Amino acid sequence: MRKRVLLVTLLLLVSACSNRVGHRLDNRNLQQIHAGQTTKAQLIALFGQPDSETPYPDGQRLLKWTYSEARTLNTTEGQTLTVQMKNDKVLNYALSKS
Repeated sequence: MRKRVLLVTLLLLVSACSNRVGHRLDNRNLQQIHAGQTTKAQLIALFGQPDSETPYPDGQRLLKWTYSEARTLNTTEGQTLTVQMKNDKVLNYALSKS
């Protein structure tokens, strides 16, 4: 009986473990992104520093914010916000979820 209780307790502890990278992207903040209006500074205020920033020769930039959470004995959740910028304004953006 004692071994069974220990095993159940151990399984509960392991199943509760998770590993997170980045910050979950809030839908309220996503609704504040407007093409042609939102600036890079405003995006940083909403989501923090981007996880990656790629410059392109024509003056455009691609900014990415990534969040992922892996849970033991469960599913993995992920979000990636990709924002295309031109002249320091949002040109377009996409949110992908997994």
